[in-house]
Amino acid sequence: MHINQSPEITVLFMACELYVHQEKTAELTHFLEKNPIDWELLYQLADRHRLKPFLYKALQKSAGCPKRFLTSLQNDCREAATDNLLKLHHYHSVDKLLTENHIDHIALKGIYLAENCYPDTSLRSTGDIDLLIYKEDVFRTTNLFQQYGYQLNKKHAVHWQNKRETVLSDLFEVSLFKPFFGSNAFEIDLHWYILGFNIYYKLFDLSFIRSNPALVNERNIILLVAHHGVFNVWQRIYYINDLYFLLKNKPVHWETLLKELDSVGFKQVFLSGLYWCHTIWGLVLPPQIESLIKSEKVRSMASRYAESWKESQTDEKSYLIVKQFSLFFRAQSHFLGKLNVLGSFIKSRLFRYSLFKVGKKYIYFPKELGFITVFVRVFQSILRFFPDRSNPSGAERNSDNDPQLASRESSQSAR
Repeated sequence: MHINQSPEITVLFMACELYVHQEKTAELTHFLEKNPIDWELLYQLADRHRLKPFLYKALQKSAGCPKRFLTSLQNDCREAATDNLLKLHHYHSVDKLLTENHIDHIALKGIYLAENCYPDTSLRSTGDIDLLIYKEDVFRTTNLFQQYGYQLNKKHAVHWQNKRETVLSDLFEVSLFKPFFGSNAFEIDLHWYILGFNIYYKLFDLSFIRSNPALVNERNIILLVAHHGVFNVWQRIYYINDLYFLLKNKPVHWETLLKELDSVGFKQVFLSGLYWCHTIWGLVLPPQIESLIKSEKVRSMASRYAESWKESQTDEKSYLIVKQFSLFFRAQSHFLGKLNVLGSFIKSRLFRYSLFKVGKKYIYFPKELGFITVFVRVFQSILRFFPDRSNPSGAERNSDNDPQLASRESSQSAR
């Protein structure tokens, strides 16, 4: 167990560990007796890290937990399990619809992991349904969904009203939703690219998975590292759990996997996540891989990724962008790799489309004119680092000028 964590984070680690080592219940009970626990903070952290099901199962079997706390967890877990079942059922309907219309696709992230990797679907909360399709099927698929009651979100609808070319050149996904009860809605994120750091660094598409059937699991791992590790900087523990269950009891071509990860600069990011899989879950690894994660550089990187775990809020918007760059830059082992990261980062900040909200309307600037708005965007980004007097927590800020980031934030929080 990693010793430099708060008591609350340690309890969450132990809750995960107890899922595979039930005989360690006494250790959790002893820990709760000897360490003062901030139960409100623990609840917030369990929610942020999507670990309520694991925590509930662990605390059921150990003494020292307030009854009211356990009851709240139980109610939350029941609600989440019902929500998961509804979304999984809806995904199967969507899968059937696309298959019948001969649209090649695969499920990604939460919906895929819950059904194919986790031992119990209730352990992995799901938000929207992430699908990866071919770029040439984007408009056909979107039109098909619209025929069945789905609507584009407002920002992506603005692109639809412009030239179609701007959709494919500016975006790599569109978000659709379908109301089903009151304010609830089924949400679909339709991807034709998965970003590897940013749009100028590396793009993964469906052919990346389809091109080599023998390496499907390895390439799913690479996509997970791109999203959870590079883009989301491993800032939630359930990202580590996703990696663990994607690896657990599955054959892995380690040499090929590491070679492909290294070719796109992801190797150190992956090894950092793997370090926590080994630390939290006790994931058994081949000796040569275990020696890699025990290196000083990997352990140092892993600690940096975990620094924010004790906070009740995740890093978002400008904070996240800075952390993405700094950690990914640090993860590169060679000078050319660092130069590539720096160059693509600068380009992605300068040459990008902008969408500014004025009243109830959006003003669109194509990415070719992105340099015109760069100073406005930089100024707005800097402002996010200062406390918002109208919002003391600083947790929610307007991101209308950055729809790519806003659309991702709305969907990532539940993936």
